[in-house]
Amino acid sequence: MNTSPRSQDKKKRGMNPPRMGPASAGTGMSSSGSGMEMPSSGAGTGMGAGGSRTGMGGTQRADLPTHRSCATMDVHARLMRTVPRYAVERAQIEQTTLEFLRADDDTLSSMARAGGCRIPVVVHVVWNQPDQNISDAQIHSQIDVLNRDFQILNPDISTVPGAFQGLIGNPNLEFFLATQAPDGSPTDGIVRTRTNQTSFVDDDKVKSSATGGSDAWPADRYLNIWVCQLSGGLLGYAQFPGGPAATDGVVITHTGFGTTGTASPPFHLGRTATHEIGHWLDLFHIWGDDGGACTGTDQVSDTPNQGDANVGVPTFPKISCNNGPNGDLFMNYMDYVDDPVMVMFTQGQVARMQACLAGPRASICSGQVGGAPSASGPIVAWGSDRLDVFVIGTDSALYHKWWDGSNWGPSVTDWEYMGGICMSQPEVVAWGPNRLDVFVLGTDSALWHKWWDGSSWGPSVTDWESLGGICTSRPEVVAWGPNRLDVFVVGTDSALWHKWWDGSNWGPSVTGWESLGGTCSSRPEVVAWGSNRLDVFVLGTDNALYHKWWDGSAWGPSVTGWEYMGGTCSSPPRVVAWGPNRLDVFVLGTDHALYHKWWDGAAWGPSVTDWEYMGGTCLGEPGVVSWGSDRLDVFVLGTDNAVWHKWWDGSAWGPSVVDYEYMGGICTSRPEAVAWSANRLDLFVTGTDHALWHKWWNGSAWGPSVTDWEYLGGTISDF
Repeated sequence: MNTSPRSQDKKKRGMNPPRMGPASAGTGMSSSGSGMEMPSSGAGTGMGAGGSRTGMGGTQRADLPTHRSCATMDVHARLMRTVPRYAVERAQIEQTTLEFLRADDDTLSSMARAGGCRIPVVVHVVWNQPDQNISDAQIHSQIDVLNRDFQILNPDISTVPGAFQGLIGNPNLEFFLATQAPDGSPTDGIVRTRTNQTSFVDDDKVKSSATGGSDAWPADRYLNIWVCQLSGGLLGYAQFPGGPAATDGVVITHTGFGTTGTASPPFHLGRTATHEIGHWLDLFHIWGDDGGACTGTDQVSDTPNQGDANVGVPTFPKISCNNGPNGDLFMNYMDYVDDPVMVMFTQGQVARMQACLAGPRASICSGQVGGAPSASGPIVAWGSDRLDVFVIGTDSALYHKWWDGSNWGPSVTDWEYMGGICMSQPEVVAWGPNRLDVFVLGTDSALWHKWWDGSSWGPSVTDWESLGGICTSRPEVVAWGPNRLDVFVVGTDSALWHKWWDGSNWGPSVTGWESLGGTCSSRPEVVAWGSNRLDVFVLGTDNALYHKWWDGSAWGPSVTGWEYMGGTCSSPPRVVAWGPNRLDVFVLGTDHALYHKWWDGAAWGPSVTDWEYMGGTCLGEPGVVSWGSDRLDVFVLGTDNAVWHKWWDGSAWGPSVVDYEYMGGICTSRPEAVAWSANRLDLFVTGTDHALWHKWWNGSAWGPSVTDWEYLGGTISDF
């Protein structure tokens, strides 16, 4: 990277882009001691309405089911009769599942510790009549439902009776439409096939082009969902793990798929897919399919014994099999009730799904839930083999480039101009596939926001939404679930201030902020290790580390209080979470060495106020990333301005606790690292020519080499 600077195309530098702040930003306080002024002007356009729910309506819908009917057990019985290997596979899977469930807590939570699992989906729309060719909006609505239901973000979880609230489990799974086809080409994850078949049954003909359907994509890499017209009132069916790859996946009738378009009550909330994917992840019906004999089992210990399937809208308590006083867990996704009634999985069912994802479906996981690890930064990965990079140019505008899995856009060395006059590094977060939210400070020191909704930038490519405030630190942003954002800044009173997007509104308001107290001498660092959980770290005026947390219902130690964590730090903290209830914190000490502390779920190590010495003489704050359970990669700049690397492999630090691997370069920015899947890292820095430079770890080697870098162009003023 110490080669001579290359020429840079400075397109649009003389276009005088619009200022992001009002012409004369206020500087006073709107109320005594607030530390944040909320300007009344420049409020921006807001988030706007999310996707139109137009559907295809107005055409005839045949065979509308009136009660839930699932053919999964019929398919299971057929495969047991006709595919000899299937019976052997099922027996082996059940044995490994039992071994998994008997294992210690560390093994049992291995999937969750890895940040959950992101599952690529391909939806095969097989249609005969126009209304069966469901819209993209209907498909996206179903993906949204799955991401709520499998991360307990569904609002109707609150309807679970108090007697069963303690059973609720969080699968921590994220589903996204595939972005890369089996041949490596880009895709939207939707395959449309017109058929001469008027309807299908549970014989798997919909899964083959030879019989009027659509061929499965490789079942070890994709969840195949076929949407078609099923006959006889059948809502759907799935194939348990262990069956033939060519028929592996889920089939759902189009009137029971998603929440818009042809979706029809009482199966109009997308819960048929939730139910069938439960089967695909090795869950049985909750009553054990014994025809009401009270002797069957779903192989899950925390689901009450139940006589038979519940249908429609039962009233709590619904007692069978002498299971009073609370009765059947009929609000479970694996019962047969109407969509508005089924709202939960149990912890035992989650454990069984984890066993499936650690065993027969281990290859399906494509990175951690939420795409990007832990907190925001100038680089984000929202899917497998997808990167988005944002920098500030010498005109103080925002510029963007992206990797789509095969090429850099707009090109290897060009950038997309995105406007604004930015006074901070961009902070970007992705809360779902093909969704980005970008935050910067404007010339008025207020927070400004823009977003990519999957098809366009809002408010526009070059415009911004004002979120108010007078900020003295760059923003820190985190997403702990779909359509949820939490933003933190330091105000003029040196306290921490907070705002949030709850899926429909900004809180406390579009331009308002919540004070969280403190006297901060560094920008905040925030991480989310689970749904509705936040951990915030800052340096105090004594340069020690301080910590506060949101546990889902309250701030700890209090709204304005902080936990003292010791140290005399010379850099802001960097924090990463590689699993639920696990945190790793890194800072530089006054000797410019790296120091580390961790939360293991029960206690801070080495102690609340002590730190582990990790050697080095470092310039600037470290870059930290985790690509999987019990895996950490740390990057720092040495006194030679080169990048140096160390890693935790689950048992030891490499090259050693105090040593580092040399990775070359002459860098003018701290290293920024991101992981888009297991054993994959992308590392970015700016060079002495102020351009962006890149290197990557592909699971076996560094590219272009251990010490070389790829040139990505630009003349960058902040990154």
